[in-house]
Amino acid sequence: MAFSINRNASLMNLFYDDRDDSVHQRRGSRILYWLDDLKGIPIAESQSDSDDGFFFSVAGSISDYAELVADHPNLRDRAEERLPLMSLASVLDCLAAKSVDVPMSRTWRLAWNEPIPDDIVYPLFVRASDSSLKLGGAISRVRNANELLLEAEEIRRLLGWNAMVIAREWKECVPAGTGTYGVLPQEIRVWVVDGKPFAWSFQHLKEVPLPAGFPPTTADLQQLATYAERVAVAFASRCLVVDFAREVQRGWTFVDAGSASSAVTDHEGVFKAVASKLIGKKFPFHSDKVGGLF
Repeated sequence: MAFSINRNASLMNLFYDDRDDSVHQRRGSRILYWLDDLKGIPIAESQSDSDDGFFFSVAGSISDYAELVADHPNLRDRAEERLPLMSLASVLDCLAAKSVDVPMSRTWRLAWNEPIPDDIVYPLFVRASDSSLKLGGAISRVRNANELLLEAEEIRRLLGWNAMVIAREWKECVPAGTGTYGVLPQEIRVWVVDGKPFAWSFQHLKEVPLPAGFPPTTADLQQLATYAERVAVAFASRCLVVDFAREVQRGWTFVDAGSASSAVTDHEGVFKAVASKLIGKKFPFHSDKVGGLF
């Protein structure tokens, strides 16, 4: 994959790690192409330690990320800003520490070789803490302790024997459509820039290009913006994503938060608008049924 280089180091710019190419290819993501369109620069080809801007990076450990930005003190996000957003367990800890009030399902953490908590409630939705890995289809609705142990074992087989597993009380979500692994919920990603909700996008656009219930109403977007701004208070990242799903009984509820630096989306307009906002530019984008600006 070939990318163009913008050598004007005096301006705030977008940077990326070109080693991420294989990860994006595997995910079917076009984000590196979109950064190229916006004149992004591979961090390995940056010519000045005073370069100012935002760094997009998907692959690698937090130590690898810290090493990449060490010689670029003006680049955001810093490793310490990114770290709290790298696992759901850490995200939940940060929200609790700041007493963030957003609706969310009751959650339990399942560490390897520890007993199932006595107060756990079935059915459950189960996923990994350090990634969005989950098993698809009806198997995701865990109904008893045996199914829980089997699903946790499968997640650890894929990620490692000591992987933290998160179990959430099962709540029925409003369907957006059907994908490869079953029914997908109405789920929206809010993009927060400098503490303020800036854009939103439907999460399952590749599998459900015409989701039911979209576009969201003005009231929906106002509520999502309010919740996302509360979540953002718990983090120092310049740009984060906050995911919400619409439940049948409670409406929009918190799912997860993460660094926008490593976030994936299939909505080109929203991504380019967010990336442009990070360097003080405007991207000519108008809201559509599956993504827009606040």
